Amino acid sequence: MPPGRATGPPAVAVADLAAPGRTGAGLGLALVSAVAFGLSGPFAGALIAAGWSATGAVLVRLGGAAAILLVVIAVTRPGVLAALRADGPALLLYGVLAAAGVQVAFFNALQYLPVAIALLLEYLGPILVIGWVWLVRGQPPSARTVLGAVIALVGLSLVVQVWSGLGLRVEGVVWGLVAAVCQASYFLVADRAGSTTPPLVLAGVGMTIGTVVVALLGLLGALPIVVGTDVTGVVLAGVDVGWPVAATLLIVVSTVIAYLTGVAALARIGATRGSLIALLEVLVSAVASWLLLGQVLTPVQALGGALILAGLALTNTARPATLAEPG
Repeated sequence: MPPGRATGPPAVAVADLAAPGRTGAGLGLALVSAVAFGLSGPFAGALIAAGWSATGAVLVRLGGAAAILLVVIAVTRPGVLAALRADGPALLLYGVLAAAGVQVAFFNALQYLPVAIALLLEYLGPILVIGWVWLVRGQPPSARTVLGAVIALVGLSLVVQVWSGLGLRVEGVVWGLVAAVCQASYFLVADRAGSTTPPLVLAGVGMTIGTVVVALLGLLGALPIVVGTDVTGVVLAGVDVGWPVAATLLIVVSTVIAYLTGVAALARIGATRGSLIALLEVLVSAVASWLLLGQVLTPVQALGGALILAGLALTNTARPATLAEPG
């Protein structure tokens, strides 16, 4: 990751210095991002159930988003060359880790672990963000932020029903932790690069790099890529919508909109708060799966969703922790 901002007295996070209107906008964008990301599960699930491979869905998702964003970049010209010079390493890390790495690591974890365990391991990412911001940036979280994070993660464990998995394999745990690191990198790199790089450039370049990475993994035989244009039975909310509709929703809503709003949110509210709001993705995914795929929420999952909301509300009303200036 590129070095941090200019040196000087210890600085608080960008979100801590933001005006109320800027913070409110950031929270709204983060919410939109979490909802859009949460819808990716049902959209991709419908394609996979119809015969696509998981990696094939990932490749189409990243490749389609990259194509759209690159066209927009070519028209608007938001300063790509300047961004590459200023944040080239961050853009590379974002593409490899945040765009491709999270999904590749998570799907590999699923080869060895139940979905619930793999998902919980991936969502250790926000805890890693808090630790990184505290230990590396020297910005300790407030007690209320820590408490809110704990409550949200307890709720997360109820939503994914972590107790359903037994007999963990080391390979799966390692892949799950890699997914957590990659997820944390999304928030940290986006927060860093977003300070000088337009969200459109960050997302567009990141998606392009991620597409190349996943395609190479497929060509090398590391991951199977199966994409069928003649498949049927791509069902959402009981209706066969066809693969073009599901793929378009996956690309436009759950990738282009999700990443753009997410990066824009992080520039306003910072990595710590943004990563915690992103926990709503799990709740959104559970509700969307119920509505679109007929997967009913259990009472325990509903309780977990309530705890996630309570934890997020607690962290979002916490006063930011400040650092004493050296005397």
